[in-house]
Amino acid sequence: MAYTLISMLGTGMYKTKTNFEGYEETDYTFENGKHFKTRLFMQALLECKYKEINQLIILGTDTSSWDCLIDKDNDNRDEIIELWSNLFDQCESKEVGESPKGVSRDNLDSLEKYLSERFSIEVLIKEHTHLIDNNTAKELFECYTEATNLVKKGNDILFDITHGFRSMPVLLYQSLQYSLSQTGNRSLDIVYGELFINDKSKGHVRNLSNYWNYSELSIALNVFNTKLDGFKLAELIEPYWSLGSKAIKRFSEIVQTNFSLQICDVIPQIRNALDKYPKDAPKWLESIKPVLEKICKLVDNNSIAKTLYNYSVFFFEHKLNVQAIITLQVAVETSIVEKFGKPDYIGDYNWWHDKGHDYLDNLKSENFKELRIPLSNLEGFRNQVAHGGGKNRGGNSPSAASIPSIYKDGKRGVENLFKILEI
Repeated sequence: MAYTLISMLGTGMYKTKTNFEGYEETDYTFENGKHFKTRLFMQALLECKYKEINQLIILGTDTSSWDCLIDKDNDNRDEIIELWSNLFDQCESKEVGESPKGVSRDNLDSLEKYLSERFSIEVLIKEHTHLIDNNTAKELFECYTEATNLVKKGNDILFDITHGFRSMPVLLYQSLQYSLSQTGNRSLDIVYGELFINDKSKGHVRNLSNYWNYSELSIALNVFNTKLDGFKLAELIEPYWSLGSKAIKRFSEIVQTNFSLQICDVIPQIRNALDKYPKDAPKWLESIKPVLEKICKLVDNNSIAKTLYNYSVFFFEHKLNVQAIITLQVAVETSIVEKFGKPDYIGDYNWWHDKGHDYLDNLKSENFKELRIPLSNLEGFRNQVAHGGGKNRGGNSPSAASIPSIYKDGKRGVENLFKILEI
């Protein structure tokens, strides 16, 4: 798989009265034992072929040490020395405490061309203000988001957090979360060149990719807990809890498709997954169990209609209003079947159309206030929802703002119906 390396550039930590050229040379050791000595960690990643990198995006401020990217010791062509000199004049302090004036876009364009030739890959540079605070957060977020949008189609991302001001990797991390949430089909690896505490001329290459996986997990768990959308969560937990992954995916499919009558079918699958919860599961997996246990507790062993009612309330609590309305109406129809029909008639539209609806109409005519008004409004609104927001008999289109009141009245009507039917 091809990768885009996104790396950051700061000013270097080791400037002295005699050295104003940013980063000092470090001997980095990779996991496979390879060594590479360089001032900039991104070069070690490229030269040692850490990944199959075919694009490099460098992010920095207008006063980052851009001159450090020029290998003037091994490339003494006049135009390269001139470029280095221009970058040095614009980016490096001439005296301790003196602020540089900042790089020009023309010089960064020339630097892009030079680096593309040097590393034989596409190189893109994005710069932003060196003032990194709350007032410039919007500018930085937009800059970093634009940068991630430049990643080649089909590439995964290798994020190098070694250099740059401390806040820059954090802000870019947030931007990557935002950008990748729009695509959903890229993987991201994180790498860090860690200096030895006692000898800063040496360093280890650290793979921190699991941090991104845990971040993805946190987001996926939140989406499942709030919106009952467990597709991403099921994907992430599959290596640790296959049965749980399959149960969550099946439940999410039912919620997404409004196949509320199939809820009872997935409950045994969820219970089986909970019963066979892996003993060696990581601790964070425990946080998924409570919502699955709650889903199982909503089952009424004596009535499918009451089970559907419970799930309708559950959906409404999660602001899944369409699912809540549809499931509440299905609870009405199922209660009539349980009282006047056979179990095989549950979900049988022909029986409902030929007989079931007549049973309900008779009950509504006998209980005008308790049933007819709230249940007729519920069914009418359900029909409008099912027909894409079509107009009712009065020529009015449905309004999202009216859902809470219609649901509240419909819920009361269903509760009255259950009392009358004694189920």
